[in-house]
Amino acid sequence: MPNYYNKTNFERKDIAQETIDLWTETSNPKLEEYALTPAKPSENATWGPGYWIIPPAPTYTANAWLEKEGYGPTQLVTLLDLAAQLQAAGKASPKLNAVKTWTNTILAEYVQSPEPKENWGAAPFLFNDTVAEAFSALTA
Repeated sequence: MPNYYNKTNFERKDIAQETIDLWTETSNPKLEEYALTPAKPSENATWGPGYWIIPPAPTYTANAWLEKEGYGPTQLVTLLDLAAQLQAAGKASPKLNAVKTWTNTILAEYVQSPEPKENWGAAPFLFNDTVAEAFSALTA
């Protein structure tokens, strides 16, 4: 990573410490043109005009979060159908129950505050794993 930046055009560049020492010893005016680049505060920070810019964390609506976690509308309908079939057969699926609890928690949080959030909580299981267990329970 470039260790100095130009104070005028903010271009970053690597300048060897020997060069800085030489400029200091010889009172080279170039020394006044450069400043140490501050440490990068986060992985997603980008260099701006003489400082680091930290972008805000992404935020998600409840629906966008469910989709991000692999539980979009089609997947949720599939789970509702499986839950109804399991209930009618008097059977259960622990993974499906955990996902239901997770979605209910998101719904309760959404009702209290529908504003987008950075994190609504991770899904307890992948959709494919949940469906596989529920279907196995149903056909057992």
